[in-house]
Amino acid sequence: MRRFIREKFLTAMQQDQFVRSRFPHFRRTTNRGDRIKWRGTLQPSPRSDLYEVEIVYEIPCRPHIQVVTPRLTTWGDLKRQPHTFRDGSLCVHQAHEWHGNKLIAETIIPWTCLWLAFYETWLETGCWLGEGTHPDLPEHSPFGEIVGAAA
Repeated sequence: MRRFIREKFLTAMQQDQFVRSRFPHFRRTTNRGDRIKWRGTLQPSPRSDLYEVEIVYEIPCRPHIQVVTPRLTTWGDLKRQPHTFRDGSLCVHQAHEWHGNKLIAETIIPWTCLWLAFYETWLETGCWLGEGTHPDLPEHSPFGEIVGAAA
C-alpha cells in the first residue's frame, strides 16, 4: 500500500528570515500566514538604476514580482517589456524552475536582478540576452534586424 506524503513548503516566516538575512534592505510589508509581501531595491550593476521591487508570495504559488519604480519603459511598437506577464509582473523563470521548497532569497531575488540587467541591455540594444521559452520573439533579435524587418 502506497502512502501519500504531503509536500513540504517553506513557511512565510522561514522565507522572510532568509530574505532579510541576505537582503537586509528588503522590508516585509505584510504577512498573513501563507501570504507575505516584501519591498526592496535592487541595482543590477554599479552603473545601473536603482529599482524598487515588490515581491508577493502566497505559498506554494509562483512569487509575483513587480517593479514599483522607476516605471519600466519600452520602445517601438512593443506594448510591454519582454518576459513580462499581461499584468506587468516579471517572468524570471520557467514553471519547472520554481517550487515552494526553494528559498526566494536564493532564487527569485537574484533572478529578478538578472532580469533587470537583461532589461537594461534590451533598452540599449533592442536584444534580450536572457534565455527564455520564446527565442523567436522580436526582442531576442539584434536591434538592427528588428528595424530592418519593420521597414
